Amino acid sequence: MSEFLLDQKLVDRLVADMEYELDRKAPPENFPQFPDIPSARYTNEDFYELEQKYLWNNSWLVAGRVEDVPDSGDYFLFEEIGIPLIVVRGNDNKIRCFSNTCRHRGAPVVREKEGTIRHLQCQYHSWTYGIDNGELLAVPDERDFVDLCKEDRGLPEISCDTWGGWIWINVNPNASPLMDFLGKIPEEMEQYQCENLRLVGTDHREVNCNWKVAIEAFQEVYHFRFIHDRGGWTSLDSRGGTMGLLKHGNSRMVVPRSKQMVEKLEMESWKDFKIVKDPLGLENIPTVHPIVHCTSYSFTIFPNFITPLAATGFPVMLFFPAGIDKTKIRIYHYALDWGDGDPPEAWEQRIAEFAGVIDEDVWNLDAMQKAMESPTYDGTPLCYQERRIYNMQEVIDRVIGVEKIPADMTVAQLLDQYIEE
Repeated sequence: MSEFLLDQKLVDRLVADMEYELDRKAPPENFPQFPDIPSARYTNEDFYELEQKYLWNNSWLVAGRVEDVPDSGDYFLFEEIGIPLIVVRGNDNKIRCFSNTCRHRGAPVVREKEGTIRHLQCQYHSWTYGIDNGELLAVPDERDFVDLCKEDRGLPEISCDTWGGWIWINVNPNASPLMDFLGKIPEEMEQYQCENLRLVGTDHREVNCNWKVAIEAFQEVYHFRFIHDRGGWTSLDSRGGTMGLLKHGNSRMVVPRSKQMVEKLEMESWKDFKIVKDPLGLENIPTVHPIVHCTSYSFTIFPNFITPLAATGFPVMLFFPAGIDKTKIRIYHYALDWGDGDPPEAWEQRIAEFAGVIDEDVWNLDAMQKAMESPTYDGTPLCYQERRIYNMQEVIDRVIGVEKIPADMTVAQLLDQYIEE
């Protein structure tokens, strides 16, 4: 039997948490009542600009995968947050991120979305930069610049690191280390061997709502038995969902299976965790713990990364603002390496099935945004089951700086004592 790469003490605690959730008659004693989330946080231009300036410029974001730049000189552009950036593997084999803006007159140093280069060279006046450290190597007619100091004119380097096979960037050059930010998530996700997975398909779409409206749809299961009803049949028991609030706005959600699903999987009870053969015949990742086979297990990595995990592979969902009332949802599906040739045909069906679930999740989002903009709607009351949403809103304020936000748009900081150590 393969070694399951998940701490059994954590599994036992998650089971105890789900038992508690199923049995409770009310929220925990002394749990705070959430004040309404001001609707202006989803509709106000000033708040949106604060996010653009302080949140997205100070957060770790997935820009791509390590295999996107396999060799020295390979690069791709990243422009999802409105800042022109280039990710490139240097001659020293290290992956870095630079501003894709020439220090002379601001033209791009690279125009194609991806490719292979020896140097970063502006096509306007051919100022040339190195791919290892962004240093300014050459300036045509340098004699005509008075006291030009090339050492001071290199491309700004963006914080860049890797984990799980993903390339992460942070526009803040003094950002805290990626691994410190991720906390316990890499250890808990070790069982998926993420660095060895391959992209098997994508599903990119745009929805007409604020990015927070979109991502919040995937941070709770309070909606599950209504939006995802299958004629009175549902695969999850949302009453038992345990929401782990982690440091830095990250979180975990584990939800037990419904009675109908327990019977279908021939489990003795919802906590009779076992290895389940995939109904489409897809190969399981051998190191994934049985709890993943028999629950819905997912992580949110602040601010915009959500992954509903599964034993055969999983999608990663990235949410980027395309405007105050528009969101780009980028969905990437990852699977075990299948070797040469095309991926297993069953993955096409699995991706289509997930797309159907996403269709149900985003069905209401346009209308919800319009409601947020209505004078008859001034705030959102959240319940205990929706505490991951409130925690994310708290952290948004802290990253922006509470003192920068108008008082009528802030949220009270209430959940610090509930963060897992």
